[in-house]
Amino acid sequence: MAILDSGYLLLSSIGLMIAGVGGLIIVSAGVLSLTGVVLALIYRRSKTILIPNITLFILGFLEGPVKQIAWLFKIDEVFMDQMVVDIRNRLYLNAFTKIAYEDRMIFLPQCLRDPKCPAPLEPEGIKCLSCGRCGIGMIKDYAEQLGSKVYIAPGSTLIKRMLKKYRPKAVLGVGCTLEVYEGTRLMASFGLPVQAVGLERDGCIDTRVDVYSLMEKIKAHSSLGKNYCIRDDPGLFALATRIQEMWDYSRPQKVRVKPVKK
Repeated sequence: MAILDSGYLLLSSIGLMIAGVGGLIIVSAGVLSLTGVVLALIYRRSKTILIPNITLFILGFLEGPVKQIAWLFKIDEVFMDQMVVDIRNRLYLNAFTKIAYEDRMIFLPQCLRDPKCPAPLEPEGIKCLSCGRCGIGMIKDYAEQLGSKVYIAPGSTLIKRMLKKYRPKAVLGVGCTLEVYEGTRLMASFGLPVQAVGLERDGCIDTRVDVYSLMEKIKAHSSLGKNYCIRDDPGLFALATRIQEMWDYSRPQKVRVKPVKK
């Protein structure tokens, strides 16, 4: 009986320890989730990201609980995903700008195309014909003159295939909130410095992007200084304006892009 009693006490002690540890884990997860929501509220008010690395860890590791609590504060999932993308952009910007243009890969979504786009689908994505119906041709020409590889992707399968085939050292992508959220996470898992620009107008056809933000990220390089801004680059700003106007007015026009000085 003594042996049985001792065994029972031992098992009871272990059970209490496990329950205690489990309770501690639950409490810790709750505290961290609340912390994540507080950080999201601060970001919503001021666009300030406190302790970005820790914030990214909390929002990634406890994504479900954080989003559930955030919902109580009228913070939707799209906003939370946009916040994560913004954090990744800030964390990886310095490393991204140190990568040579030639070692960068840029992915544009096919939904940016004009509904009447004549470009054919080829093994390496949509082949832009620079017809002037949208701004993709001018964006692609500019980036390729710098030396970057540009692909108009019909889906994530092509992106993964191009990454495997060409092994870039940095990636810039454009897409809807969910796409850039998942895409930046995928690139980060590959150890690639990544930048993303979300679409201003979502949908599966004839979408829009902030051309100024996109062109700034395409041009950004450590040699230009860490505070490089497209507004301080008259030539690129003017080009971005022309592209933006092309989309705004949706009128076909052919425009030649002048050679870029690296």
